Amino acid sequence: MGVGPSLLLWLMLSGVPAAVAPPAAFPDQFPLFPTMGNEGASGMAYLEQPWSPYGVSVDEEGRVQYDLTIEVAGLPEVDGETYRVWITTPTLDPIVGVGSIDPVGKLTTPTDWHQLMVVVSREPEERVVSEGDRWGGPIVLRGFSAGARVTPMAQHSLFQQSPM
Repeated sequence: MGVGPSLLLWLMLSGVPAAVAPPAAFPDQFPLFPTMGNEGASGMAYLEQPWSPYGVSVDEEGRVQYDLTIEVAGLPEVDGETYRVWITTPTLDPIVGVGSIDPVGKLTTPTDWHQLMVVVSREPEERVVSEGDRWGGPIVLRGFSAGARVTPMAQHSLFQQSPM
């Protein structure tokens, strides 16, 4: 996800000073950081709006829809266990299990949240996740969307590079 050619052409032709550059980080992508003991793991989350002929996709209740894609690397294979992805709000309520990471290290799921925390945990393969459940295994990766980083709970010291 980089700056498109049309934006670069516009910047070159519009007379915008060279010191004004597009941001290096985009609000629709954010890193997933490893917890202690999982330093070899890494991940990235992408929050994108699906295509719509009207410019913005919304559900029947008018909530903006997003596709959340999680890509991870460096997670060791553990027999009988899988890596599950959970999303939650900055206040940790509710917590929703959205699926398991596939063998390639990827998961895409729809959501209507733009202020969210992504948690990747290691769980038993046979565990059946029901509505209202939360992670039970160790958390290996976690990260906050740009919208969640502006809320007070997201900046709490509990979530800043701490083992969870």
